[in-house]
Amino acid sequence: MRTPNLEAKLELLMSLAGDDKEGLPTRQLPPRLRHANDVGALRPLNLRPVRIGSNGPRTTLMRILMTNACSFNCHYCPMRRDRDMPRTLLKPAELVRIFLAAVEREWCTGLFLTTGIPGRPVKVMDDLIEVLTLLRVNHRFAGYIHVKMVPGAEVAQIERLTALATRVSMNLEAPCGDTLVRIAPEKNLGHALVQLDRVRKQVNERRNEEREGRPRDLLLPGGTAGMTMQFVVGATPDTDRTIMNRITDLYAGRGIHHTHFAAFRPIRNTPLENVRATPAVREQRLYQTDYLLRDYGFAPNEVVYDADGNLPLANDPKTSWALAHPEHFPMEIRTASRGQLIRVPGIGPASARRIVTERMTTQLRGLADLRAMGVVTTRAAGFLTLGGKRLQSVRWSEQLGFWRPEDEAGAYHIQYEVSPGTFR
Repeated sequence: MRTPNLEAKLELLMSLAGDDKEGLPTRQLPPRLRHANDVGALRPLNLRPVRIGSNGPRTTLMRILMTNACSFNCHYCPMRRDRDMPRTLLKPAELVRIFLAAVEREWCTGLFLTTGIPGRPVKVMDDLIEVLTLLRVNHRFAGYIHVKMVPGAEVAQIERLTALATRVSMNLEAPCGDTLVRIAPEKNLGHALVQLDRVRKQVNERRNEEREGRPRDLLLPGGTAGMTMQFVVGATPDTDRTIMNRITDLYAGRGIHHTHFAAFRPIRNTPLENVRATPAVREQRLYQTDYLLRDYGFAPNEVVYDADGNLPLANDPKTSWALAHPEHFPMEIRTASRGQLIRVPGIGPASARRIVTERMTTQLRGLADLRAMGVVTTRAAGFLTLGGKRLQSVRWSEQLGFWRPEDEAGAYHIQYEVSPGTFR
């Protein structure tokens, strides 16, 4: 039997929202779902392959936007209250029916749940909790559930949602309250950080209980996968240094797994529609810096910024550090520790570990051996020696371009219907 394509899958799943279990299935969707597949409506369903953890297995999550209706009027957001666009809404029972149908067909194994905030945040949180309760309690679904917390929730709601979710995320959007209020007048960073701390406390308590031997309850995982948070990069004048300082302060309290960054995109019919888009490479540099701090053993004060407090766009942050510290190079591949090797551009945690393990029993002979162990030799060779001999005479070269990544010359101004960060 021919496997349906993505469009056919989503069309079939969406049709299930019109089913009435007390009667015959309806072929026509109710009015609130008629425009669900319109691009401007931020289509509510999304199937996306992801990797669970940095080295975990790949799986497919169903990403569901419960509603794109919102009472908030954030200047950058495609769902903002004053934007003229078709609105759609999935009720909790409909959402659960769609998701379980996708799981039964083996189109996905987990759920990512997010929503706009129409009306009172407390009512929205009740709906999110109802979805998770139906899945965990009624249908005994023990798989991965990632839910996005909304601002303005009550303490008991935060505790219940966290108890039912595998992972909880929050949109902080900006690192400073003063800059956040410029683009999101109804949001308060201080209140969001209080919510984050409540979730984090619960996550850390559950993790500590597991370390002491308490078996994990798959129906009440308590957010043990850790929290995530998101920042919109470039919508405010905050520098990369300010963003990373906020992130490292939050990491210090434990319970946060990683951070998402969304490069600002000007959305049509919003107050920021004529503001230049943030270069996508800036988002990439922030992700790379986040990896250095979490997985590579770099300290916050080792990150290299330019005179304006932003990450250089021409080089990745590890290369920028290496070029700023020539005293550490060239590094001898046969004697350098794993901690030293991991700081070489082109060598990651896995390849550094392989080098240290393999050189105990194998004689490393050249670049071919390093490539076989996962080293990106085109980037690493200029920083290494093998038996005292330089593997490449040129330490690092930059490709000559007509303009630098941060320059706007020659770039078209594009207005978007949605933002890449909507489903993160």
